[in-house]
Amino acid sequence: MQIIIPPKQFSEGDIGKAMQRELREGLEFKKATEKVRVREAQEYAKGIERHKAVKGLGRCVAVIPDWEYHRIRQKYGRQEIHSKEFLKYFQKKFPSLAPHKL
Repeated sequence: MQIIIPPKQFSEGDIGKAMQRELREGLEFKKATEKVRVREAQEYAKGIERHKAVKGLGRCVAVIPDWEYHRIRQKYGRQEIHSKEFLKYFQKKFPSLAPHKL
């Protein structure tokens, strides 16, 4: 009687195909759920509009959904995201995600 079943062996080609499918479907999933994430961020930004500045932190000038933030940060770097030029561009491009102006 064999209680322990040996693991299934996969070829390199099968592993490569599975990896490609996972990467492709994961990206498609992120694109499909992007509208939901943006809508949630818009609702959050709308709720923040009436909040005042916090001493030491300031006020919220942009609400960027997490996936997009990390993607932009990886592409352009942290300094670029926190620059005034980028924030002004973001506020102009996405006014519904900018509760307060700079």
